[in-house]
Amino acid sequence: MTAYNFTTTLHPWGPEHGEIGIDPTALYGYFERKDGSEGGGLWFERTEAGSLELSDFDGSACLPSYVTRTLRAAGFIVSPDFE
Repeated sequence: MTAYNFTTTLHPWGPEHGEIGIDPTALYGYFERKDGSEGGGLWFERTEAGSLELSDFDGSACLPSYVTRTLRAAGFIVSPDFE
């Protein structure tokens, strides 16, 4: 079993409603609402400049827009293809 170290935690809905967690070393993250209504995995690739770029996700047919906006605001690269 892989042990992740989610050093980045973001709260697009406020901390009482859910979170986005990212382990930059494993290039993996997740998003989840505490009520269980939405959630999934996030996979990243490291760019030549060292930034993390979203490469894939699962858990829903479309990546929720608030996840996209929150990742971008935190400095992650998210292609318009995920919108």
